[in-house]
Amino acid sequence: MTIRSIRLYHLVARLDEPIGNALVTFNTRETLLVELVSETGVSGWGETWASPSEAAAVIAARLAPRLLGQDPTHPGRLWHAMQAAVGWDRLGTTMMAVAAVDIALHDLAGKLRNLPISSLLGGAIRDRVPAYASGPFFRPGGHPYREYEREAESYLRAGYRAVKLRIGFDPADDAAIVHAVRGAIGAEAALMVDFNQSCTPRTALATATRMADAGLLWIEEPATPADLEGYRMLSGQLTPALAGGETFGSAGQFQSFLDAGCMDILQPDIALCGGLSGVGRVAMLGELHGRPLLPHVWGSTVNFHAALHLAATLPAHRAGGPAPFPWLECDMGPNPLLDLAGRPALDIDGTLGVPTGPGLGIELTPERIAPYVTWRRVVEA
Repeated sequence: MTIRSIRLYHLVARLDEPIGNALVTFNTRETLLVELVSETGVSGWGETWASPSEAAAVIAARLAPRLLGQDPTHPGRLWHAMQAAVGWDRLGTTMMAVAAVDIALHDLAGKLRNLPISSLLGGAIRDRVPAYASGPFFRPGGHPYREYEREAESYLRAGYRAVKLRIGFDPADDAAIVHAVRGAIGAEAALMVDFNQSCTPRTALATATRMADAGLLWIEEPATPADLEGYRMLSGQLTPALAGGETFGSAGQFQSFLDAGCMDILQPDIALCGGLSGVGRVAMLGELHGRPLLPHVWGSTVNFHAALHLAATLPAHRAGGPAPFPWLECDMGPNPLLDLAGRPALDIDGTLGVPTGPGLGIELTPERIAPYVTWRRVVEA
């Protein structure tokens, strides 16, 4: 059982209209899918979505020599081999490349061993994971919040019991829409907000003060990712939990925030932070500091299902919401890349079932992704 080839696919899906947050607007969804093919023809899939072309170059030039011809059923050993291959450069694009391959290794190892990824990670603690609706998004061409109340109500009708709004447009408008949505969804549902790094810590504080009575569960990215002092200042003055870390590439980047006690919810993205092996190290740090890990989820169905398997294995953490953490982030914006293998059905209790099939538990083929492929590259020994 060895890795015969590495296939790289750049996927782009165009949206009917632009959407965004306070920081960026976009009219496409894109990602890099990585397919590891064994000598017996079995494939494992991984992804990274932030810098597809750059990550593909790292995989082809620096990681492939450490992977081709190797036994894929030992993803931990190969993760260390990839770390050695990137050397001191263990942030940014290199860790995105490692992340994509690591997810694919877990998927392939699971298929070859006939085990779900949750079993490879130590075993599922739960067979269903609470989900939260990550949306609405800003809409250009008018007030960005014009559809927020209607969309938030639709999430609750679909079964979600928690909603995370994108804000950061203007302090007064931010507070007004948060109060309006709270009125629309009622007091029992959890409500969170995400600034998406769009303002200074003091602006975030001023905005949060205006919505202090909205009962927010957490405030996400109220400062730029590495602004330790900003998080420290906010943590001493705000009641809701502070969440962040979705752009971090390694567990070490969380350490200073945990030492300072100013990040309450850790949100590494599996497709950016060294894959399942890398995020597993963040989870261990979180346990040592008594902080829950809720993976950030973006990209395609591959990252979504990797996060679902990981969440099934994480310890329960009570934090005041409608259910104990961990929760799974569900991107509510238009995204055809989430439909490549069918989306899991949300149960009436607001939970998603964890796949029990081998690997990720989804069927993905080159034919299914073909409508969105803009380029393809194959690396072989």
